[in-house]
Amino acid sequence: MKKILTLVFFAITLSLKAEKKEIVLWHAFEGFIAEKFAEIVEDFNHQSASCRVVLLNKGNYTEIYNKGLEAFAQGHPPHILQVYEVATQSMMLKTEVFRPVDLLMKQFFKKFDSDVYIDAVRDFYSTPDKKMYSLPWNASTGILFYNKKAFEKAGLDPNSPPVTWEQLESMGRKLVNAGYKGFVTAWPAAYNLEYLCSWHNLPFATYENGIGGLEARLSFNGPYQIRHLEKLTSWQKENIFQYEGRYTSEPEKMFMDGKSAILLQGSNRFAMLKKGAKDPIGVGFVPYWADIPGSPFRLTIGGSSFWAMEGFDEETYRGIAQFFAYLSLAEVQAYWHQQTGYLPITEAAYYLSKKKGFYEQNPAAEIAVLEVMNQKITPYTKGIRLGNYPIIREKILDYMEQALEGRLTAKEALDRAVEEGNLILSQFELEHSIPKKSSIP
Repeated sequence: MKKILTLVFFAITLSLKAEKKEIVLWHAFEGFIAEKFAEIVEDFNHQSASCRVVLLNKGNYTEIYNKGLEAFAQGHPPHILQVYEVATQSMMLKTEVFRPVDLLMKQFFKKFDSDVYIDAVRDFYSTPDKKMYSLPWNASTGILFYNKKAFEKAGLDPNSPPVTWEQLESMGRKLVNAGYKGFVTAWPAAYNLEYLCSWHNLPFATYENGIGGLEARLSFNGPYQIRHLEKLTSWQKENIFQYEGRYTSEPEKMFMDGKSAILLQGSNRFAMLKKGAKDPIGVGFVPYWADIPGSPFRLTIGGSSFWAMEGFDEETYRGIAQFFAYLSLAEVQAYWHQQTGYLPITEAAYYLSKKKGFYEQNPAAEIAVLEVMNQKITPYTKGIRLGNYPIIREKILDYMEQALEGRLTAKEALDRAVEEGNLILSQFELEHSIPKKSSIP
């Protein structure tokens, strides 16, 4: 990678020590994404006169989270730990484990202002009183990919993807008649329930989906959510929708092989899909139901953030603060965004990318940004931050699958998912001795 900056980040050169302090960062990146992140870290190391960041891959998101907490308990944690978004609530309660980013940055950068980060990422990684606990990094959200050749074969306009679910249903039937499966989706709980709720301002859980307090309880079994699952079940019978499992590459494979004409997946997958697809690819926004008032609203984010672990000297924290400030620079963020398809975490990076004409050749990247920068912000569009949410998500998928298999009605499935998920939340609350009417510290 060409040097992202040339001596513009003066804070890095504060120390002229001959020997650089090492800062160890545990991460879960692999392949191309790991290579691009390593380039950015190498550039920081080249410019910093005081510290050097060392990257260590410690497995997948679940493994790295568990290993990080275990290492802290044993007294030898990494300086920076990457934590996936579904574990954010649990991590936020472990205040002895980390140093909040807001506190860290203000200690060394008096003019630090978290408002430079786009609302969607800042809100998710902050407390109700706006204290940011971790640094957002590889944030993502979903978009729609479609096969232009399939659209032409089905008599559809290859430049007009479905905007609403009603349109997708109509187009899906034509695609099926032309010999294609209608649509497939990665991360079925996200695209068919979590995004469904935020995109339509529907409740997923009380207390602003958990962001506003720790007594949150699930509430995603409303009439619109039930209807959507009913539609999925009926569409599956017509081949308009095909379920391909929980965590599998099969939806992407079906789309790239030209078997399915529409895929719902993260915008950061565009380069890979474009490289592997047999036919030209178009992109569009995640569909919304036209009859739900006010839709669409704002999509929530996935991904991960970086946490500064507790227990080190002030020189180490100075280095971490410098590294985090570097990662937040518009030029660095724009490079990461443009190279990987992940969202820019600052508005400045988005506008810099737009000014340079990046989105003219990469429309998928801008669609994702516009989905999360939608200013129709409500308590239900800030994200889902619940204790033990990885376990709850598995329960949701258990019951969604039973509905798709015809063993339960859509209402029965969502009612049971809410009931069992709330038992998990109650146990989480009990284990953490959360008093009534409390909120995140």
